[in-house]
Amino acid sequence: MKSEYQFYINENNIKLITNKLKILSEESRLRILQVLQDGEKSVSEIVKETGYLQANVSKQLKILLDADIISRRTEGKHHYYSILDTKILKICQIICSQDK
Repeated sequence: MKSEYQFYINENNIKLITNKLKILSEESRLRILQVLQDGEKSVSEIVKETGYLQANVSKQLKILLDADIISRRTEGKHHYYSILDTKILKICQIICSQDK
């Protein structure tokens, strides 16, 4: 039986899907996305809201930034981050939803 989603899983998309899911597999990245879903935040705000060390937050932000999942805006010496690829939130919603 063919699935309505069969189009999305093909040879051209397997690597893309694998890379996105690897990024989502790290709990600290998901917590950072949780904070950012409310809007743009500075590094210090992300540190405060997640409780993670600044070094860990910076490392995870770089991974999310390199994957084009978040964007960064610089104002003076401060960096502000926001979600760029909102499809990531949709993926999380789909994973968490249950058919009843």
